[in-house]
Amino acid sequence: MHFKLFLMNLRILTTFIILFLVLNFNSASAQESMVRSISEDYIAKLITVARANYPRVKSYKARVDIARTNVSIAAVSIFDAVSLSYIYQPSNFSVVDPTNPGSRYIRGLQAGIFLNLGVILRTPMNISRAKAERRVAESEQAEYDITLATEVRKRYYVYMQRVAELKIQTNATQLTQNAYNDAEYRYKKGELTFAEFNQAQTLLTTQSQTKIGAEANLFTAKADLEELLGDKLENIQ
Repeated sequence: MHFKLFLMNLRILTTFIILFLVLNFNSASAQESMVRSISEDYIAKLITVARANYPRVKSYKARVDIARTNVSIAAVSIFDAVSLSYIYQPSNFSVVDPTNPGSRYIRGLQAGIFLNLGVILRTPMNISRAKAERRVAESEQAEYDITLATEVRKRYYVYMQRVAELKIQTNATQLTQNAYNDAEYRYKKGELTFAEFNQAQTLLTTQSQTKIGAEANLFTAKADLEELLGDKLENIQ
């Protein structure tokens, strides 16, 4: 009786050892395939798509455009310092000053140019300030371009990791399902106890739940990546 119990436990232990080795082998293979699946050209394409579609990129570009326009506005504001005025006196029109009847008035067009010294002095400073604001806007745009590219890479790597993990869990679930089918067959033949069959059933349930979790992680990683892309991964080839 003790010998039969020993053989039974040995058989269960051997099954778990084989399953553990197979799963680890599949895990290593999946990790290698993940590395081989990484494409720098595809990542560059994803970054280009993100820069074209992500709303915050457009916001930074608009800030740069506004800053550049402000430089032009500051440059032409120098003309605000100059004003032109004129008076036109017809030659056939007589004006008599009652206090000085003998006075003479210039006939024809009289023009004058007036300069606003305050505007002239402020214009160079306004131009310098506008250029500084433009450089700040351009620097912020360049910084965000780097940040966005890095974030796309990170989310793509996470997505590829989730793909590999799902492959591992899919293979593991299939192996567990096969083990369960075998255990069920042997249990019906009376070769396994109910406790042994129940253990195989529990293992299958646990593995199935793990696979569902891997699927959810993959969908989440895909959604996170597509958030930056503004498009479905299936549409980017």
